[in-house]
Amino acid sequence: MKIVGICASPRRNQSTSFLLQKCLEEVRSNSSTLAKGIETEIIDLAGLDIGGCIACGKCKEGVQCSQDDDFQQLISRLGDPLIKGLVLATPVYMGSMSSQAKAFLDRSVVFRRNGFLFKNIVGAVLTVGGSRNGGQELTIQAVHAAMMIHDMIIVGDGHHFGGTGWSNHPDGYEGDEEGITAARLTGRRMAEVVSLMR
Repeated sequence: MKIVGICASPRRNQSTSFLLQKCLEEVRSNSSTLAKGIETEIIDLAGLDIGGCIACGKCKEGVQCSQDDDFQQLISRLGDPLIKGLVLATPVYMGSMSSQAKAFLDRSVVFRRNGFLFKNIVGAVLTVGGSRNGGQELTIQAVHAAMMIHDMIIVGDGHHFGGTGWSNHPDGYEGDEEGITAARLTGRRMAEVVSLMR
C-alpha cells in the first residue's frame, strides 16, 4: 500500500514541500501502528513541464494523453494499483491553488475517463498561504471538488478541511507549529483511513 504526496509548488524545498514532508512523516511514524506496511512517495511538480488540459479527447481512447510533456511520466506512476492515498499540497496564489496544481488536476481526467482509477483512493489536501488566514481553506475546498469528481474518499485533519500552513510565520515556516500539527494530523488521518481499507 502506498500514499503519494504531490507537491504542487513551483519552488522546490520551500514551505509547501516542508508541510508535505511533515504529513508523510506522520504516515510513516514508528509510533503509529496504523502505518505498518504503508509506503510513501513524493512527486514534486516544480520544474516539470505540465500544460493545462486542452480537451482534445485523446484520453477517451485509453489511459493516454496527446500532449508530449512531463505529465506523460506521471500517468504510469499514478496508475499504480498499490496507491491507496493521495495528498496534494499547494501554495495559495490569488486565493486559490497554484497553476501547477490546477494543471495536474485537470490532466488527471485521464484516470476518470478510464474506469475511475482514483475511485476510493483516500484524498487529502495541504495548503500554505502568505498569512495565517490567506485563503488556505478555500483552496482546500477547490481541490476537494476535483477529488470528489474522481469519487475519492476525502479526509481532513480530524478537525478541519485539511492541513493549513503559514509561509510568512514570524518564526519562519519551520516555526509554524499550528501548521505542522495540522499537517501531521492530516497524515495520521490518512493512515487511519487507508488502514481501514486493508
